[in-house]
Amino acid sequence: MSQKLEATRMSELPNEEIEGRLNAQRETLALVVALLANKDTAPERIWAELEARFQFQNSQEDPGVLPSSAFAIEAAKMREFKLIAEEARARTAEWNGRDKPQGAS
Repeated sequence: MSQKLEATRMSELPNEEIEGRLNAQRETLALVVALLANKDTAPERIWAELEARFQFQNSQEDPGVLPSSAFAIEAAKMREFKLIAEEARARTAEWNGRDKPQGAS
């Protein structure tokens, strides 16, 4: 699924998909900055916070009662959180094989 989504040009995506993905990116950036600013944050907490954002919670209302546009944006946001978490995990695994990321000083 993610390869198909990534292969699609942004101009070909529905507005709801673009909005949801941008919302997730903004929230991810704010989350990471806030967690990194807290020197006591363990890496496990960062993963848990990201993963919690791409799963529907039991406390949420039935998605069928939401307007389709709002649900599409929320679903796109959750997909983007998942893509971001997967990419971050892949980079972490890659970096663990080296002393530090390429380009890092």
